[in-house]
This record gives sequence, structure tokens and C-alpha cells, in this order.
Amino acid sequence: MAWLQITATTHRTQLAEAVFERFGADAITELDAGDDLTVEETPNSQPAFERARVVGLFTEGTPAEPILAALGEALGDDASIETDTLENQDWASAWLAEHPPLVFGDRLWVAPHSADVDAADDAVVVRLDPGLAFGTGTHPSTSLCLDWLAGQDLAGKRVVDYGCGSGILAIAAARLGAAEVVAVDIDDQAVRATRENAIRNDVSDRIATPPMNAIEGGPFDIVLANILAKPLIGLASTLAELAAPGAPIVLAGLLTRQIEDVTAAYESTLTFEEPALEDDWARLVGHRAVAPSRNRQ
Repeated sequence: MAWLQITATTHRTQLAEAVFERFGADAITELDAGDDLTVEETPNSQPAFERARVVGLFTEGTPAEPILAALGEALGDDASIETDTLENQDWASAWLAEHPPLVFGDRLWVAPHSADVDAADDAVVVRLDPGLAFGTGTHPSTSLCLDWLAGQDLAGKRVVDYGCGSGILAIAAARLGAAEVVAVDIDDQAVRATRENAIRNDVSDRIATPPMNAIEGGPFDIVLANILAKPLIGLASTLAELAAPGAPIVLAGLLTRQIEDVTAAYESTLTFEEPALEDDWARLVGHRAVAPSRNRQ
């Protein structure tokens, strides 16, 4: 088995990582602009190079063209992008060994299937191995969404996860008590990963994965959209229509400098809370307006 390796040399390293995760990279490595490997001394710490090489490793047969197009759109003209083919190595297992359990809020954990979790008896544990698709809890945009979910009362709620990636948010919502979750994504690989992960977390009976243009049963109690700023802006009316009056819409995957543009796209339909920030990433939570009641004479 061979591997597809794509290397992006850029100062927008987190955007490059987000693209690689989105397309299901089995491993992601960040190096400086020379040849020295950047070693993370603490779990989930981010290297701080002005310009770095971000390397994504993909299983044999993964089409390179969509990934290259997404990198070009996200990183701009100043990025240098290269592709290579590597012989088989157990990259995914090595990456898994460096992927510790993560905790969000008081009781939500995300951990690989093989990891021991030292958690309280009432803890909610989502088991997810890295490499299936975007979203294992390590990226700031994903952790911001998991932090928000961990603080909500989801019992009996109906949730839509728009751009589900690995299914981590949909699965977390179901494990936290949501009665029904609709998870959709433009990437077929992400939808397959969501289904597989839902089965492995014993919540497949509460997670539906219809085509993106065939979402039924709305409006929903919660709308989650952990994607990038440009699609968040373009989907403003679609996402707003999915939410019930007063329901929260959680928007993530945007950088702090993009907050104003994203909020402007929703200003006619949502009232926003204060943004939550992690590194250079932001999470926005907006609420659909509640229609005023009419007094009958």
C-alpha cells in the first residue's frame, strides 16, 4: 500500500491543517520551512513558526485534485503545494499513540478506542480514532463546539450537524442525550465515517445521514455548522431556516478576523452572543428571533 503525501508551505498553518483534516488525512505533521521536525512538547500545543510546511498523509487512492483546490482557495497564491507518493509505513498508529483523551466541560470526553479514560462514572465518552475524517477534538474550532455542547441540556433535543466531518459533534450530541441528530456533509467519505463512528459509539439509531439537499423534519432545536467562513456566509439563509424560533445556531471554523463578515451575513435573522475564541479561531452562537405572539380580540 502506498500513501499520498501533500505538503503545503504557508504561514496559514492552521488553515492548511483544517483542509487536510476535512479531507480525511490519516496523519498531519507540521515542520518548519527547513527540514527540522517540529516536536509538540505538550499535548495539542501549536507550533509557532512564521512559515511552515504542513504535511498531510492520505490513504492510497485518495483523489488529490479536490484537496489541492481547497488548499489553493484557503491559503492563497503565496502558498507552495507539492504532492508525493510514499511507500507504506504505519503512520496512523504512530499518530494515535500521541493522541491523548481530551475532556470538554465537566464530563464530556473524546478518546481513541484503545485509550484508557480516567473519568467519573457519569462521564460521557465519545470514542473516535484519528484519521477517519475531519474532527477529533484537537482542532480549536472543534474543541470550541464540544465545549459548547458539553454545557447544554440536550435531553430530547433535535439537532442538525451541517458539515459533519467525522461525526464527532453529532455523536457527542447524541451521547449527551439528543433524541435525534441529522448529520450531513458534502464529502461522501465524511458521511461514511460518521455512520461508522455512530455505530461504534452505539448511537446509530439516533443519527440520520441524508443527502444535504434532503434534510427533513425541521426546524431543529440546535443547528451546528463547523465549517469554514466562506461556506458559513453562503449558507446563511439555509442554516437560519433549519433552526426553530429561539433556537441556537453554532457557527465555527472561522478565524477571528472573519467574525465581522460572518455575523453580517446573519444579522437579519440572528442575535449573537459574545464570540468564544481559541488561538486564532472563533465560535459564534446566534439565536433565531421568536415571532411576537398575536392577541386575539
